[in-house]
Amino acid sequence: MTGLSVPARAQDDLVLIFAGCTGRISAEMEFAWLMGDVRADALQAQRQRFVSILDAVMPTERARETLNHRVEAKLAHSAMLTTAHFGTDARLSRLAKQQTQLNVQTCRTLLLES
Repeated sequence: MTGLSVPARAQDDLVLIFAGCTGRISAEMEFAWLMGDVRADALQAQRQRFVSILDAVMPTERARETLNHRVEAKLAHSAMLTTAHFGTDARLSRLAKQQTQLNVQTCRTLLLES
């Protein structure tokens, strides 16, 4: 293992973390728009902050991979939001709601928000 591999790995982790959060917040924002939620504008501002950070940490050569990870995170989060709000199994709905809230809170922590 060379000395250069450690910083590169740390950067890879940041790229995937911020790509995932960008996708999750995008899903939250779109769901808020669809539901007429007043938080939509605040979520749009949060998403833009994540996009800016992601642009700063993402190496150009990883743009396709990063976009793929971002889209996969968005789709997964969107599916959980759908289950949380419209699912017919109360237990699964509750678990999906808890997981979406945890995911979003984890991302907000990265922005030093609560």
